[in-house]
Amino acid sequence: MLMRLKAVLLFAGAVIFQNVPAKTLHVPADFPTINSALSHAENGDTVKVSPGTYFENISLVEGVVLLGEDPRKCIINGMRRGPVVNGVTGSEIAYFTLTNGNDGILCENASPKIHHNWIMDNEGSGIESFIALPQVYNNVIYGNRWSGIMVWGAKSLDTRIENNVVLRNGYSGISLRGPSRVQVRNNIFMENHEYGIYSDQAASQSQVVYNDVFQNTMPFNRYTKVNNSNVFVDPKFVSLKLDQPDFTIASRSPLTRRGYEQADIGLFAQDPINSTDSAGSRH
Repeated sequence: MLMRLKAVLLFAGAVIFQNVPAKTLHVPADFPTINSALSHAENGDTVKVSPGTYFENISLVEGVVLLGEDPRKCIINGMRRGPVVNGVTGSEIAYFTLTNGNDGILCENASPKIHHNWIMDNEGSGIESFIALPQVYNNVIYGNRWSGIMVWGAKSLDTRIENNVVLRNGYSGISLRGPSRVQVRNNIFMENHEYGIYSDQAASQSQVVYNDVFQNTMPFNRYTKVNNSNVFVDPKFVSLKLDQPDFTIASRSPLTRRGYEQADIGLFAQDPINSTDSAGSRH
């Protein structure tokens, strides 16, 4: 009888736990900082951030979605005190500018979703990924001192690096190092100061397909396997004006329907702000 009562109580507790509604926490309306909101967030919650500049170094939280209201107006400044963002498996970040960190986003054996961000002017790489590969799509990764994206020892064909614009970074657009085997497709690698794509010999089995590699100092090194699905053309962005750049491709772009499964190469059509429905369905 006692054992049956314990089982009933445990079942009731599980039902109550499962029915706890997800919350939306607002910064700065509910919490003054992003870190304080994340510290109160639980699995299934969303933290929404209003426009402003937030001088913080943050760690994402498993099961929590962190959303800015506008990627050009919601700025997280890492103050060169470490990575702007530490990634965590099962987390998500979108619609921010991430700047002035040692790295933009550091993922150490972690695979968050990273999309619709501007990751720029960081001392190291825009995104650094070790062992596990995050889902990286629809970001502008611009003007970081080292590589736009650096991957070391990641092996995954389930998560991809796709539909990003990676330009004017200090070393390569993307560096694939160590025993990495990843899929890189539908990206634009442009005007990076050394390589568009760099691969270690150990990473040469990575799939590099349907990318545009344009006007980098060198397009790629000898260990990068680039097949004829990749192109080397001016992407024809909507605008390269420094005061109001728009890195979506223009209607006349040669990259229209040139990507995998006839998708565009480069940024895909913008999701509705603060909605992750279409983004979540991509993977």
